[in-house]
Amino acid sequence: MPFQPDILVTSVDEPRVTLVIEAKVHLPDLERTEAQLKQYMVRMQCPIGMLITPERMWLYRDSYTTRAPDSIQRVGEYNIKSLWREPPPTEGTLFEVFVQHRLEDLAKTPAQGLPGDLREALREYIFPAIAAGDVRAAHPR
Repeated sequence: MPFQPDILVTSVDEPRVTLVIEAKVHLPDLERTEAQLKQYMVRMQCPIGMLITPERMWLYRDSYTTRAPDSIQRVGEYNIKSLWREPPPTEGTLFEVFVQHRLEDLAKTPAQGLPGDLREALREYIFPAIAAGDVRAAHPR
């Protein structure tokens, strides 16, 4: 089955994907999911990717040094328990919706009181995409 992300952030001005998100309650095979995300990012020419679970977030950035997945590097892994205002749901589709709503909230009111590394990662990679884009489901739920 081909990789299909859960959430996309698209540019308002053009049909360009600026952030791709895979939101899963569990990631049993991180390496495989990471490879699929990277291939998708290259295919869609998307600069930023995210894998997210209720406890962890991995961020990826395409340096565009080649048109291959090896131009995409993991820029960080973060403990994100402090990002949630309430406990996230434990069912897959509900978790996707939960993450999408939290991203939409972050666009309106950036998170305060987060650990420095997470706050900096959000400021550098996530806020620019969501502030200037549309956050939407990537597939029917």
